[in-house]
Amino acid sequence: MIDYWKRFYRLTVLGKARSIPRSVPLVRIASWPARSGGLVIVAGFHCTEPAGPLCLVHYLHHILGRALDLGVPLTLYPVVNPYGFDYRKRSTVDGGYTNAGFIHAIDSTGPEAALLRKDMERVRPRIFLDLHEDVETKRSYLYVLNGQPKLVRNLVKALGRLVPLVADKETIHDPQIIIHRGVQVETGRLVVHGGVIRNHHDGSSEDFMSHQPGVVGSFAVETPTRGVSIELRMAAHLAVIDAALDFLA
Repeated sequence: MIDYWKRFYRLTVLGKARSIPRSVPLVRIASWPARSGGLVIVAGFHCTEPAGPLCLVHYLHHILGRALDLGVPLTLYPVVNPYGFDYRKRSTVDGGYTNAGFIHAIDSTGPEAALLRKDMERVRPRIFLDLHEDVETKRSYLYVLNGQPKLVRNLVKALGRLVPLVADKETIHDPQIIIHRGVQVETGRLVVHGGVIRNHHDGSSEDFMSHQPGVVGSFAVETPTRGVSIELRMAAHLAVIDAALDFLA
């Protein structure tokens, strides 16, 4: 990070994530001095879904500057599965899935999830965004937990401006709703209403953060990996981030 940003943000190494040929740092970028009540963004759980991490890297200066201008505390976890990102895999080097095991007594799926959960416990945001993509649909939608109505409307509108939303009452296949002791124990199809799937408590990071004090909205943002350019998908994630920052300003 350039010297200018070091006045306002800190880059922290949380630990090492195992990869090949060597372990790599798992990092957090956060406002300094640390403050509660802001926005937390996570990306890179499933790295067959590249738009989230690439959005945070490509638009990093925009995101840091806009949060600073608006006075919104910001925390970023840009790539939480570095091995998956390097090798375009959903899983970690150990075969685990990093987006499970955060809550509801579901077993942790590996050291990456454990490191992230421990660090997230100390953060007290108002809004949490988990940037994902859907490899099966050509449209976008949000998972919403604890979302204030105005906030949900703003984020849905921002997303739908750039990538068409999944139609009302269309179903989305979620093949990994709950993982327990490494075994998939529940699967199903989820129904979209108004561009959102509500209150899907699946042990994910957004599920975990929805239970934390002071959180007014916890979301997973889903853009399609098919039929839409990577540039437009990255822009859609950025639009949701900007809408969340505007809400908090």
